[in-house]
Amino acid sequence: MAVDVTPAGRPASAPPSPAPTTNWVGFARVAAMVAVVLVHAFSPLVSTAHADLGGPAWWAAHVLDSALRWCVPVFVMISGGLLLRPREEDAGAFYRRRWAKIGVPLVVWSVAYLVWEQWRDGLDPAGAVAEAASGSPSIHLYFLYVIAGLYLLTPFLRTVVAHTPRTGLWWFAGTMLALGATDQLLGLVDGAGGVTAATRFLPFLGYYLLGWLLMTSTAGKRNLRYGIAAFTLGTAATVTGAWAGAAAEGDWGRGAEYVYGYLSPTVVVASLGALLLLRAAGERLAGDVPDATRFGRVVGTVSGLSFGVYLVHVMVLNTLRDIGGTPGGVLVLAAASGYAVATAAVSLLLVAAMRRIPLLRSTV
Repeated sequence: MAVDVTPAGRPASAPPSPAPTTNWVGFARVAAMVAVVLVHAFSPLVSTAHADLGGPAWWAAHVLDSALRWCVPVFVMISGGLLLRPREEDAGAFYRRRWAKIGVPLVVWSVAYLVWEQWRDGLDPAGAVAEAASGSPSIHLYFLYVIAGLYLLTPFLRTVVAHTPRTGLWWFAGTMLALGATDQLLGLVDGAGGVTAATRFLPFLGYYLLGWLLMTSTAGKRNLRYGIAAFTLGTAATVTGAWAGAAAEGDWGRGAEYVYGYLSPTVVVASLGALLLLRAAGERLAGDVPDATRFGRVVGTVSGLSFGVYLVHVMVLNTLRDIGGTPGGVLVLAAASGYAVATAAVSLLLVAAMRRIPLLRSTV
């Protein structure tokens, strides 16, 4: 699918381009944070833990979840768009700054969730080591390992971006995404595949590059049309493909999970469209100087807390579920919605409080 790839200010041989417009990024971060919370609140219904496959509650959760699969790819693309612009910064300085942002939370929250799972679910030491080695000490913390790995390559990738024509970068990003999709597909074969903490980031490299390409493309009505088309077609294909996979297996299984995966072709297309739509919506809502408006101040505050909310929300959500339980029937949709709202509110308050405590501030 073609996308407007007009350079934001330079041909390949010219000096580095100016920074991409970012007045919409805070809005996109908030939207992605909300999407992540909703996905985790409704996922037990989709996986049939609390809803029957093909029933009304399942279909409602499945369509919603399918429409939100862009949440993690958008976070990755935003990081690529902001960090890959060539600039005068040596690798040592870059790593020192990024370690403070990602390294400390990675270590602290990996340990925190492993201890919490040992207390809550009886996770044994061998299991804890295996989860840490796989780069997924909790269902969501793999994201920290993905970002940490991408940060390691960022100084090198900046050089690639500075000296490669945009057409070549599109091919590079597309090839990496295709390899990621193929890797996930081959992982369906019994005994094949497997990732570790050291390699978990590699399939997301295409998204990282794609973020820079999309954020430095020219905004306009054509990109908005592409965004609507890509998001609609990608989401519809995810809904249909995952349902077909589950129906063929008679249960929510590996085929449906593949379609839901962040590297599946349907989710890649929907995620590309989602970023274009979020950019258009954010620029329209925020204006040229979003911090000067009440809306901009609220978005800026919540956006600043979004990383911390991502880290704590699974612990908050599961604790609320443990306390409140999950009803059956159609009421399960109301329960999931309530848990999502409560989780977002509690997580925001918790992270805001942690930001005021010196020893905890660097962890969120």
